[in-house]
Amino acid sequence: MIKSISYLPLGNFPTPVEHLSNLERALGFKSLWIKRDDLSGPLGGGNKVRKLEYMFAAAQASPNGEEKKTLFTIGPTGSNHVRATAVYGRASGFRVECLLFKQPLTEYSETNFRTTCENACRVYKVKRMSTMFARYAYEQTKTVLGIGEERYFIPAGGSSPLGSVGYVKAVLELKSQIEADLLPEPRFIFVPVGTCGTIAGLIVGVRLAGLRTQIVGVRVADAVVANSWAISRMVRRILRLIGAVDAHDINPRRIELWHEDFGKGYAIPTEAGARAVAMMAEHEGITLENTYTGKTVAGMAHYIGEQGCESEHVLFWNTYGAT
Repeated sequence: MIKSISYLPLGNFPTPVEHLSNLERALGFKSLWIKRDDLSGPLGGGNKVRKLEYMFAAAQASPNGEEKKTLFTIGPTGSNHVRATAVYGRASGFRVECLLFKQPLTEYSETNFRTTCENACRVYKVKRMSTMFARYAYEQTKTVLGIGEERYFIPAGGSSPLGSVGYVKAVLELKSQIEADLLPEPRFIFVPVGTCGTIAGLIVGVRLAGLRTQIVGVRVADAVVANSWAISRMVRRILRLIGAVDAHDINPRRIELWHEDFGKGYAIPTEAGARAVAMMAEHEGITLENTYTGKTVAGMAHYIGEQGCESEHVLFWNTYGAT
């Protein structure tokens, strides 16, 4: 099913899995592992590379004459997704336009914004997320009506059923690593949840791979965007896209979503998240950030402690878009 969906190779796959033996001891876990999607691509890693492979292929296939294709995407000013779209889009021969809303300023978000500006053809900024979505809808309407140039629209976070196929495929990659004895089958996989595309792809992938793993999402965005109902809708859309027969067999109440480490808002650091970033750097020499992955590792530690599951095999899926 998945093999029939076109993609444009961008990344370095499979990404490694590693045993976090030092952090494991520091947290009191028995078996802690990491999936290194921070190493997913030659022009910068992160979870967006897998998604963009499928959306770039669709953009190339869309009718546009002989002109250079234009991608149009949205997100916060420090977005990993927008940065990756701009960098990989330019390298793949696309023109990239970005519509951004202002997020709290950090060193990490500043670096992403600077890289986006260096690679995108046009960058538009607005003050609020709501304004961004309204403008995005307006730009889509213009294209549908044939006003202005032809553009291929990529949603926030690259979170579409097509993009999420990249994470269905990623679980099949992980299963091959398990079968090669590179790691034990995880009881839990922890992943950040923002626009829901990554976790939805992982949930579908676990189904198709026949793994017994529980995907646990750590919410890092506002609940109006990141919630179990939005995840379940995306899961159903992915299943329909790939032709799965059980597209309606999804119960939002069975989706495991941890809310307690979100803090005061999107991209606003938490003490626990900052501590997790520091611990990962100190014990394993791996870089995280405060918006997504730091909060996820903090949430993982709190969830496992609350459930009393320290003896289980645990995998943290690192989605950081490090360059």
